[in-house]
Amino acid sequence: MPSEKDSEFPERRRAPRRKVRLPVEVGLDRGWTRDMSSLGVYFEIARAPAPGTPIRFVVLSSAPSQQPGHLECEGQVVRVERLTGITGLAVAIVRSQPVRGAPG
Repeated sequence: MPSEKDSEFPERRRAPRRKVRLPVEVGLDRGWTRDMSSLGVYFEIARAPAPGTPIRFVVLSSAPSQQPGHLECEGQVVRVERLTGITGLAVAIVRSQPVRGAPG
């Protein structure tokens, strides 16, 4: 059985990804992250821009034990996957800034 390294699509990530499900906001649209690293994120949302498009988004903290906060990000759309009823979006993070408190 071939491993992920032997697959048709070689691993290109430069930072380890962790599976994490957090709320994400892109403008007025809301969705959920699937996985994330310091350099990129994959999330599912209703609408998505084309690959290569710059994008701004906010990842919200959902841990009740932590102070309220969010991560404001800028990135570039790397890949768009049309899924049933939702769109998967892979984004390379160009800039991120942790912010305490609710986004506003």
